[in-house]
Amino acid sequence: MSDWFSSMLDMQRELLRAQKAQIDAAQKMVDAGKQMTAMQQAGQKAAEANFAAWKQWAGFWGWK
Repeated sequence: MSDWFSSMLDMQRELLRAQKAQIDAAQKMVDAGKQMTAMQQAGQKAAEANFAAWKQWAGFWGWK
């Protein structure tokens, strides 16, 4: 059986490992959020470009 001090050190190591795992998981969520934002912005730009193209096409045929 280990002594009290060694047991406390082991417990602290486990707590630090758990906290690091939480931080890593949170960072992955933040990164995923950034990717989602970038994807939404790209989608918005594509929709605006599509609208502009249809507007030009309609103008070409005399529709307004």
